[in-house]
Amino acid sequence: MTIKNKHKITYIHFILSILIILIHSINNNTRFEKFFSIEAGIGQFAVPLFFIISGFLFFYNAKNIQDIKNKVIKRFYTLLIPYLIWNLIYYFFHLILEIDTTFSITTLLDAILNYSYNPVFWYIYQLLLLTIISPIIFYLSKIIKLDVVLIISLAVIIILNINIPYINEDAIIYYSFGCYLSRLYKENRFSIIDKNKIVIPLLLSIIIYLLNRYIHKFIFSDVSLLPYYTLTVIYLRIAVAMTIFYLCDFLFNYKKVPKFMENTFFLYAIHYMIVRFIILLTNNYLVSYFDNKTFTIIQILIFMLSPIICVIISHHLSIFLNNKLPKFYSILTGNRK
Repeated sequence: MTIKNKHKITYIHFILSILIILIHSINNNTRFEKFFSIEAGIGQFAVPLFFIISGFLFFYNAKNIQDIKNKVIKRFYTLLIPYLIWNLIYYFFHLILEIDTTFSITTLLDAILNYSYNPVFWYIYQLLLLTIISPIIFYLSKIIKLDVVLIISLAVIIILNINIPYINEDAIIYYSFGCYLSRLYKENRFSIIDKNKIVIPLLLSIIIYLLNRYIHKFIFSDVSLLPYYTLTVIYLRIAVAMTIFYLCDFLFNYKKVPKFMENTFFLYAIHYMIVRFIILLTNNYLVSYFDNKTFTIIQILIFMLSPIICVIISHHLSIFLNNKLPKFYSILTGNRK
């Protein structure tokens, strides 16, 4: 992968991280904030693109099953250990602020293993599970080239409302689509940077959106259509995610990555702690000084500033930890620089 391609991936990760911060900074749920929500706003396309890129990066340079095994082992250090450590940190964060918990061995273990006090790490949890089944996905992609069949089969599973334990069915679709793109990349049929490539996902986004809206009109009178509605939502998220992916080519040249964009994993890991603390301070201390209308305006302003606050704190804290406690920082970031 070229340096410019790597830079684009970093830019995309940073932009998606900003969207995730906005999603978790929603406080009073105004119309403005709902635009960024995970339920009905632009935020619902951030996580699918994260999964697509994760799948692409995992598989793009894997040549055989041994490469996959090596990558699975590497994820022990880059995903599992940070997952456990950050869950522990968030547990003590809740204890210190006395947020809905008291210390016990049961809650401690639940926090560490099940991300119960660190909800944003559901994504890392899903990535760990996807890593476990990655040899299956690789076999379908590399050996018999049935990755598209896998995506279609998962769609059928959603239509039939079959539940796959632990792993989100749509997460498998996004991750497998990333694997599919990795194969196209090896065959020179997929370009990471190409402004012209925006046309196809944009047209698909429009078509799928219209189909989604058409089905939506009837699901209240015919609930049997709900799985098909869900399916159009998933495919719409893929199409829009890829549209966003190529839209960035019109906005950036990727010649250089600013320092504050470099460690998006640390930003992702720590942002929820920061925004929850900001919301806690806002709702407990500022509310008594202003009338409802003024306070709502203040909440929206804080919401808009939350990504900037998170990036500044994350950037300077990462520099401090990397200089003063490099081994600890390495553990927190999964040895990411």
